[in-house]
Amino acid sequence: MKSTSKVLLSCLMMAGFNAQAEGIYAYALVDGGMASTRISGSGTTGSKTEFVTGGYAPTFAGLTYEKALSGGLTVGAKLEQGFLIAPVPGSNSRYWFGNGDVLNREANIYIKSDAGTFVVGTQPNFAFKTVLMGEPRAGSNFGSALAMIDIAGDLGTVDDAALSYTSPAMSGFTLGAQYVPQTKSASTPGGTDVKSGTRLNLAYSSGGLNLGIANYSSAILGATPKASGTILSGNYKLGDFTLKALSTSQKTATTYSSSALKTTGIGGAYALSGKTTLDMGTYSSTSAVGGLKVNTLGFGAQYKLTKELTLYAQQAKVNNKSTSGGAFINFAGPTVLTDSLSAGQTANTTNIGLLFAFF
Repeated sequence: MKSTSKVLLSCLMMAGFNAQAEGIYAYALVDGGMASTRISGSGTTGSKTEFVTGGYAPTFAGLTYEKALSGGLTVGAKLEQGFLIAPVPGSNSRYWFGNGDVLNREANIYIKSDAGTFVVGTQPNFAFKTVLMGEPRAGSNFGSALAMIDIAGDLGTVDDAALSYTSPAMSGFTLGAQYVPQTKSASTPGGTDVKSGTRLNLAYSSGGLNLGIANYSSAILGATPKASGTILSGNYKLGDFTLKALSTSQKTATTYSSSALKTTGIGGAYALSGKTTLDMGTYSSTSAVGGLKVNTLGFGAQYKLTKELTLYAQQAKVNNKSTSGGAFINFAGPTVLTDSLSAGQTANTTNIGLLFAFF
């Protein structure tokens, strides 16, 4: 699988570089750096400094082909592979940003017209896209809402073998609907296998204001009831500052089946200059299950060295105030350090890295 993935990635990038004029478009997002985490409080404590893939963003490469047809139709295909840029000792999760399959993030065909966009195949989860709209720190993999919403809340980022439709904008409103038919077991990082599901989202955009609401339901293999959730998110741009807010309520087929996991976050980003951006987010996750109460605080700074290359630094703090049960530290790729905290523990992480974006 590893050699197949490497050959595939090389082919994707070479095809994009050599055939741009033919409607083939290549892109990539690569993130790597050092993270130092210290765990304090009750139970086992300690610290670890290690190399991590994706401290700020997922790492992937992809290829899009598009062709305009008569009658206002455009057809296309998209292929995208998520991966780690360094293996983790003792772990086979080489493909963390997507499952262990080849083309684990996107492999789909789409049709676009004035009537909307229809997509068939592996594609982003519509509910997760709504999360990203209002995620205060743009979905950073340290110090954001992703660890609780996606890992603890069992919300996948990608849907395999899905069908989706997105309407054209009408008076600022856009409607999206996604259906995942019953499929063979396909695991996601830290999540649960999805048997079938639906996602509905409604977005509104006007000037500097963007709002979104989504509802999802997923049948989980071998478990009842269905996992479900509601997501409210939004952002508002005012000059150089963008305010972001997020609120979710989730029920899972296992841990949070009796009492919902509720997560809120508020913060945003400030463009200090044309090259420097600062961001901040504060989050709270609660549930009656295990007296769950997890508070997260994150700060970040990004400096553009070039158009494609960004140097970043961030500080994250996760405080598990639950009466019992664990809390996830981050949403980055598998690390040498434990990825969860016991009740009463706190994790402080400093992460410095480079982010390469080619779009």
